Amino acid sequence: MGLPPMALAQPDVTEHIDQARFKEPPWHKPLDVPRALSLISDDSLIAGMFFLAVLEGAKRRGVALSGARERYLPFGFYPVAEFAPLLVNTAGLFHPKLSLRQGLRAIGSIGPAVLAKSVLGKVTLGSAIGVHAVIEAVANTYSVNIRPSRCGVTDKSERACVVNIENVQHFLDSHHVGVFEGTMTHAGVKGGRVRIASRGEFDAELLLEW
Repeated sequence: MGLPPMALAQPDVTEHIDQARFKEPPWHKPLDVPRALSLISDDSLIAGMFFLAVLEGAKRRGVALSGARERYLPFGFYPVAEFAPLLVNTAGLFHPKLSLRQGLRAIGSIGPAVLAKSVLGKVTLGSAIGVHAVIEAVANTYSVNIRPSRCGVTDKSERACVVNIENVQHFLDSHHVGVFEGTMTHAGVKGGRVRIASRGEFDAELLLEW
């Protein structure tokens, strides 16, 4: 006679993912901004809509951002070397009580909401149903909006997935962790967790769990 249904052991939904590789992001480690900015290559570009989102946030808060152009086109492309210091400035102004890493994380977390308002986001996120689909949709926009970069889901289980990120040259272990935290929130997840397995300055895998 078998055990009652409620007594059956529940499978570990992440049992085939090597979780030991993944660590908490280095939230308490000081961020060496000059070094981070010096590593960004001239050919690394990002879509203008992210500049516009930062400027819109500054306008709502009544703060001035130094180093911004007078005009950006939403689907134009601009140097990441120009966007990264703007993000640093923004993190301090928008989140003065947070550390720089936490401020960059907080700004990253609203990235999916910014994306959802764009034409690309309406097409990709508008048709995505379920947490996995939303995560995959956001991951697939990286190569479109940040050039040259690659991002995609490489493994998944019922309540977890691994996102592989390559050649993202600005604040990968803080800002972009926030992006995928915000992605899970956008998908309706409460209390999602992101851990990271770094493979260098610009490459990493993220383990998303919910």
